[in-house]
Amino acid sequence: MDQDIYSADCSRCFGLCCTALSFERSAQFGHDKMAGQPCQYLQQDFRCRIHERLDDLGYGGCDAFDCLGAGPRASAAFAAENWQRDAAIARKLYARFSQLLKLQEMRQALDTAASLEIPAETHQHRMALLARVSAEADCSANEPTDTGQEVLTEGRAFLRSLANILANSPP
Repeated sequence: MDQDIYSADCSRCFGLCCTALSFERSAQFGHDKMAGQPCQYLQQDFRCRIHERLDDLGYGGCDAFDCLGAGPRASAAFAAENWQRDAAIARKLYARFSQLLKLQEMRQALDTAASLEIPAETHQHRMALLARVSAEADCSANEPTDTGQEVLTEGRAFLRSLANILANSPP
């Protein structure tokens, strides 16, 4: 598994996890934040003002979160857009980021499934799905794609089918 494709390189991101996502005050997050609103600690350069003290200040959830590279991908696709001043573009950015999160999670699950003892034809199906998911995750679309949604739906069905295959395989 190539870990670079899952790299959450925050230096190449618009702080999307700190803006696009929501969280509720809990043991993992020190305050409530609505989706689409920047965290109160997000600076203009998209860096966290309290990053070195996240755990001490009750933001362990921030430290634990991993976008698997979705943030840099979405940021690159919207680099030329004025998303900070145009709410419609920001909504597209956040929606694409959300889709990329799901695509990267699916990509990782399909990569991980390479180590399973499953029939060769199932591995071939897995590799074909992985290629499609990878193509969707690596494309520079600046809004969610219908084909991305389709491959996610197919990937979820495939992963469910793996559970049945593994449950019925000899020990």
